[in-house]
Amino acid sequence: MSATDKLHRWLDLLAALLGRRYAVSLTDLRRDVPGYDDPDVNEGSILRMFERDKDELRELGVVIDTVAESDGVVKYQLKKADFYLPLLSVCEALLPAQAELRQQPRRGALTGSSGIPALVLTPDECHALRRAAARVSVLGHPELTQDASAALRKLQFDIEDFASGLPAAAVLRVDGDVFDVVSDAVALRKRLHFTYHSMGRDETAAREVDPYGLVFLTGHWYLVARDVPANALRQFRVSRIRQAAMGNTKRQHPDFEIPAGFDLSAYAASRQAWDIGNGDHAHVLVAFRGDSGLVAQGRQLGEDAPAPLDAALQALTATHALRTFRVRRRDTFLRWLLSFAGDARPVSPPEAVAEWRALLTSARAAQQAVSSTGDVA
Repeated sequence: MSATDKLHRWLDLLAALLGRRYAVSLTDLRRDVPGYDDPDVNEGSILRMFERDKDELRELGVVIDTVAESDGVVKYQLKKADFYLPLLSVCEALLPAQAELRQQPRRGALTGSSGIPALVLTPDECHALRRAAARVSVLGHPELTQDASAALRKLQFDIEDFASGLPAAAVLRVDGDVFDVVSDAVALRKRLHFTYHSMGRDETAAREVDPYGLVFLTGHWYLVARDVPANALRQFRVSRIRQAAMGNTKRQHPDFEIPAGFDLSAYAASRQAWDIGNGDHAHVLVAFRGDSGLVAQGRQLGEDAPAPLDAALQALTATHALRTFRVRRRDTFLRWLLSFAGDARPVSPPEAVAEWRALLTSARAAQQAVSSTGDVA
């Protein structure tokens, strides 16, 4: 069965559950989910298919409740309040300390979504959210950056002027004139000249590139381009670009062709925060413990551990899964490992292990300071 068939089945199942205000049995669900009502498939296979779908949706965060009736029939329910985020609005005047959460249909709401609650925020609370979004956006933590981006999309959807109220600290320090020149060069496929400060080498130098595209990754704009002298694909943070100029002002004639096999979307999707930059890759071997969803996702980002392993690492495979990662920014990578709360740690090379231990010591000290004073920085 194809992935498309499964997706259709999932959507049908979600629609069937959300369309009811009460728990429903699999027998009733089959009338609304064509994938469960195939006469050519036996009952046992249908039941196993439903159980797999239900478990996989739950792993994705869908709260499907199991309800056992007094007559022994097992039913299932998906409450709208557990599936939809509340709609947000801002009151004109300050409310009491607790903002009122009430059932309030949104005007022009889509059919079936009228039961979504509306959370009314005070101006002070909006200001606090803006400051929090600004702070998280500059931390550089991959997991937090992804979560913050999703939260900002939600806030911007419901509160149209939310982004315009972000404090100045949240605005990326990108020169507007530089960005215009770079984006024009991308659109017109014109060779680009600029000076660039490399953090890895701590030097500013002139660059000549063929710009392939602009991508927004981990809270920053990056130019993806071919470095002409090196004949290699590079990424340049736009905020570090100065004195940008197109080498040829004849706009009707492109200076280069983007390789036929290059896909900017696929390239951007494949980049992790620790892989962005132009420095050399280093391999870090990581030991994962357990089989939680977070651990499973983390393992998928790595590659098989190189063989042969020494005796100590070979013994470790009895309790851990070993995966190797190609890393340019080791500090960012180690902070990502910290988010696994002990279920992932580097085991090679020694310098990565030493940095990891120093990071743990620093994190423990910060936590103890917070616990002893009750203050949060």
